[in-house]
Amino acid sequence: MIMKKVLVIGSWAKEQITLENIKKDFSYEVFSYLDTENPAIIALADGFCLGSLSDSGAILAYAKEIKPDLIMVTTASPLAAGVVDLLEDKGYKVFGPKKLSARLESDKAFARRLMRKYIPDSLPEFGVFDNKKEAVKYAAKKDFQAAVKPLGLTEGLGVKVFGDQLKDGKEVERYINQILAGGDKEKVIVEERIEGEEFTLQCLVNGKIILPTPCVQDFKKLLDQDKGPNTASMGAYSAAAKILPFMKENDYSRALEIIKETITAFSRETGQTPRGFLYGQFMITASGIKLIEYNFRPGDPEWLNTLFVFQGNVAASIEALLAGEKPDLIFKEKATVSKYITPKKYPYQLNQPLEVEFSLNEIKKEGVGVYYSCGQTKEGKLMPGSERGIAFVAEAASIEKACQKVEKAVATVKGEFFHRKDIGTESQIKGKIEKVGLLRG
Repeated sequence: MIMKKVLVIGSWAKEQITLENIKKDFSYEVFSYLDTENPAIIALADGFCLGSLSDSGAILAYAKEIKPDLIMVTTASPLAAGVVDLLEDKGYKVFGPKKLSARLESDKAFARRLMRKYIPDSLPEFGVFDNKKEAVKYAAKKDFQAAVKPLGLTEGLGVKVFGDQLKDGKEVERYINQILAGGDKEKVIVEERIEGEEFTLQCLVNGKIILPTPCVQDFKKLLDQDKGPNTASMGAYSAAAKILPFMKENDYSRALEIIKETITAFSRETGQTPRGFLYGQFMITASGIKLIEYNFRPGDPEWLNTLFVFQGNVAASIEALLAGEKPDLIFKEKATVSKYITPKKYPYQLNQPLEVEFSLNEIKKEGVGVYYSCGQTKEGKLMPGSERGIAFVAEAASIEKACQKVEKAVATVKGEFFHRKDIGTESQIKGKIEKVGLLRG
């Protein structure tokens, strides 16, 4: 049997579950290019290479060495560096956006200006500034009821909102100044503060062919009841359907429509066909569905929830998609919950070890997946760096039951760590439903 080779570029949990999914089909070999010695990825891969994710030349050199049939780019920094352009120019089949398409994630101003031109009702009001006085003046006109965002990639940690991370107008002004103090080329987005309930819709995209997946809701706040500082995300849930308990079918269809209109607008403006994993983060507001941001790669942990119940092979689906086909994406009718355990002092102190012990085999016997967003030293110490740690994922008939399975697994972990207990609880979901009910009026 001739084996197909797939190269996955990225270092964390979302790459681990991607390799795991592909390897269920014995006709594939999987290889990894990563910048951290993730023990789970290294154990899964048929071969791997360690190097900088921003070093397109090193990635190309590894591709030349292994000669993959398909390359999947699932992390942001190589996309922003233009690795897809380089690999495609050399004749490789790549699933991921070219550098210009990746600007939908890496350049928030570019994405918002495009959408303001073509889909203005999908965005909150915003301004883009390189002048401190003008930015502060714009925020003041909104009584400082604003979200303040750096222009580029921030790993989900750059956005600060009045009434949350920013307590008053002085803190809004201070954060604007902090962003613009980074250099002459720095810009800041000041956006009206909107209230509502967020959800994520991830799609596999090849131009006008868009394959949507079930919605997921992730939780960026460190503490229960969505309190505390922002993190890269402490966990997520999905329902046993394509929509979440607080959503309606037309919320899903409107979000998908916004994604389709964005792709069409992008192609019209640039002449380029975007392809890759497109992640849209949306909010249900009193005035309809609004886009918060795009990522042009899978979400973490949202991709864990999605692939955990995906019944196909993601590499085979992508190969069909790149051939111009529209393969069916079939998911189990099961709910999922994912939760990260992190070092005790995360996110206040990064680059701290995660000193825990657990029986991987026993946890897997209970139907719970374990996914690593951390490296491992030669001494066996787990080091998340600026990432989080280890994610536990379970499926069940309901979100609440999936939550219970994850909590049972986490209870077997020994050592010093932190995690959010409320993600997927009955009381949390009830609160979301009530909140959205009030928004709709």
